[in-house]
Amino acid sequence: MTTLGNRWLGRAGVRAVCFDAFGTVVEIGDKRRPFRALLGEYPSGANANQVLTQPLDLRSVARSLTAGLDVNRLGELERDLQAEITSVQLRDGIADIWKKLQREGIKIGICSNLAMPYGPPLIACLPSAPDALVLSYEVGLAKPDPAIFHLVCERLGFAAQEILFVGDTQSADIDGPRAIGMPAIHISEFTKSFEER
Repeated sequence: MTTLGNRWLGRAGVRAVCFDAFGTVVEIGDKRRPFRALLGEYPSGANANQVLTQPLDLRSVARSLTAGLDVNRLGELERDLQAEITSVQLRDGIADIWKKLQREGIKIGICSNLAMPYGPPLIACLPSAPDALVLSYEVGLAKPDPAIFHLVCERLGFAAQEILFVGDTQSADIDGPRAIGMPAIHISEFTKSFEER
């Protein structure tokens, strides 16, 4: 059993922590939301689930829309995307928590809904390689689909009840994991428990 003063990690049987990515482990300093803007301009074209569960870049999504996108507008959206990618950074305190978990022998996973362009900057920001990496655009599944949490279990090598899921979105990161018997907690409560040690 871990010696960390965290009521979740102190629970018998919790052997891994799986984090959501954006809003949990990393954050975007310069939010522009280019994919949301693109999909909003063409609501009858590609949908958000398609963007999250297929390896598509911004230009590919624009091409899949029924109407052609103005070249200047596409350029603006690509600049917005680049600004977001450049501003991805590790959230304060996460590096220390990550190291503490590793010292305690707790495996670490990342499970995130994200579009393909955000994968490389996410990975580059992590303190070290996670034991499992489940990215929606790579696996063709998005939270809160139970199948993605079962995949987390498979990749970490533990049963659902042995993995604590930590995230920032109620439906995707709390309700979703709990539906398969995986304990889950909001990132603010999780980090607070480390501060109180």
